[in-house]
Amino acid sequence: MDKETKKTIWKVVANICRFLLAAVFIFSGFIKANDPDGMVQKLHEYVVASGVGHIPFLTLVIIAIILAILEFSIGVHLLFGMSQVIISKVTVVFMSVMTLLTAYIWVFNPVPDCGCFGDIIILSNGMTFAKNILLLAAAVVNYKFNNLYIKLVGHNTRWLITLFCMVYIFLYSIVCFYTLPWMDFSPYKMGTDLRSSESRKATAGFYVADMESGEDLTDEIINRDGYTFLLTIPNLQYADEGCVDLVNGIYEYSQNYGYGFYCLTSSIDQETQDYWTDHTGAEYKYYESDESELRTVIRAAPGLLLLKDGVIIRKWSNYMLPSEERLSDRLENLPIGEEHDIEGRKLLDLLTFFILPLALIILIDRIGSGFSWYRHWRKKSRKLQLENISEQINNQIK
Repeated sequence: MDKETKKTIWKVVANICRFLLAAVFIFSGFIKANDPDGMVQKLHEYVVASGVGHIPFLTLVIIAIILAILEFSIGVHLLFGMSQVIISKVTVVFMSVMTLLTAYIWVFNPVPDCGCFGDIIILSNGMTFAKNILLLAAAVVNYKFNNLYIKLVGHNTRWLITLFCMVYIFLYSIVCFYTLPWMDFSPYKMGTDLRSSESRKATAGFYVADMESGEDLTDEIINRDGYTFLLTIPNLQYADEGCVDLVNGIYEYSQNYGYGFYCLTSSIDQETQDYWTDHTGAEYKYYESDESELRTVIRAAPGLLLLKDGVIIRKWSNYMLPSEERLSDRLENLPIGEEHDIEGRKLLDLLTFFILPLALIILIDRIGSGFSWYRHWRKKSRKLQLENISEQINNQIK
């Protein structure tokens, strides 16, 4: 096999590894940015399992967002072939650390899954370790042959692409933290019919029980006709009290119009319930549910769901609860009481606000590169013409 053939083969292999890594990093970074609160919960599991002590919630939030930005940025750089020497080194270091971490998780099993891809893809610890071994091998190949990159953008717009992607994923993380994941991959997304057999399997960990009698009320609540509000507070001790006026207003609204209202929490001790009642003026009854499952149901504390005939039609975080102005009439007569298929619109919005600006930047880059090539070609053509004219003149003189 000659030298050129070997180079071509390694060029193909290196770029396959590069695009594989780019896809995984972009996807992983996006999923973390889409569900920063879910990543915070996973980081908290790691902290508890490692026994390092208490880490403030805000610190975990910052770590989760930084991790999302880092992974997404690495992926974008790999995709477009930007700063290949530095990024290829960073990728090897990153994958080496993650491989060692997942090896530890696989052996000692401190958490059930690593949470790399959120709720959309749940891998066992063994599969996660195997995946990272493969990606580490790809990262090594990518590092060794980074000089064989097929570059997709020129030098002039690389900084702009980097800045745009980092700012975008940061702002996207903040929006998703305050308003719930923009793309909901949980089994409790809007439009889910909790009565269906498929949903029953996916939400097997969800239950509602009467605190006093212990009676299981899950079927009764899910099968209730009309509208039902579910207020989820995984732990009353760590819930946001800044929205309690809105919560109390929604409870009064549900009572005035005869809608169901259930407050689901894992805080079963009377002292904690009394504390919440005294500090918030809550008049609603508490029902027992699993804390971990409630955090999956909605990424907020408190969070609010609106069911219509067992179908989840609305979800609100503690920062986005409906005000009295929005609840001015019966739900049957209000827009928020209607079921809408908004997941498709959310995907369209996502593509509009990220893909289109990025495509515009790339288009400008390609047009600029085209003009540069044209100017270089014209300059070279003129030089050749001058050389030909000079040669003709010399020949005539001779």
